[in-house]
Amino acid sequence: MPRLSVVFLAFAIITLLTIPMLSAITINAQTENTSSVTAAANSITRHDNNTSGTILLRGIISSEPGVSSEPGHVLQHLNVQRAIILPHRQDGKDYTGILTFSASKPVEIVLGHRIEIDKKTLLTVDTKRFGSLFLISPKHPHAGYVVSAPSVIKPEYGNFLAPYYSASIPFAASSVLLRTLGEVPFIAAYEVNAQLGQPRIVNNLTTAENLPTTNHTK
Repeated sequence: MPRLSVVFLAFAIITLLTIPMLSAITINAQTENTSSVTAAANSITRHDNNTSGTILLRGIISSEPGVSSEPGHVLQHLNVQRAIILPHRQDGKDYTGILTFSASKPVEIVLGHRIEIDKKTLLTVDTKRFGSLFLISPKHPHAGYVVSAPSVIKPEYGNFLAPYYSASIPFAASSVLLRTLGEVPFIAAYEVNAQLGQPRIVNNLTTAENLPTTNHTK
């Protein structure tokens, strides 16, 4: 057999043996990529389904206009931009942990405190003496409207040469948000590590209730 024919035959055999291997590699690569994309997509909402244990999230998020309203009323757009890191939960559980972020604008951290009390009892508070809490009824994913008293933390970012705003804070809250006042949109990269827990509700408004005065006669 001529030498050229032998070389051609050897090349053909090698090609036939290599094609299945390359196909298998390609299929495996596609499977791995699909798995990675699926895992990444699931990780966005997986923490909403957790009932206990640790929530560990890392991601990037963009802000949206804040809305607030009482159930059954027309939505009111608040003069804020917000990005929900950890939403109020339907089961009423709280988060304890730490949040680290880097934002494109000087954002505030808003820690929501869900108010577990009926409005009738809340209306008995003597506001002339004790003042009033700032309460909002935000609409959160998977939890609908909730009554919440927010804590607002304003980090001292200082004078950075680079255009970023970063902070790391511990927290205990019903929800965790980033926000800016006014229509100032932003994006933020963040990591949050939180433990879930069911809080024991302790309400004590005895001294703040507007009770009728009892006249004592001697």
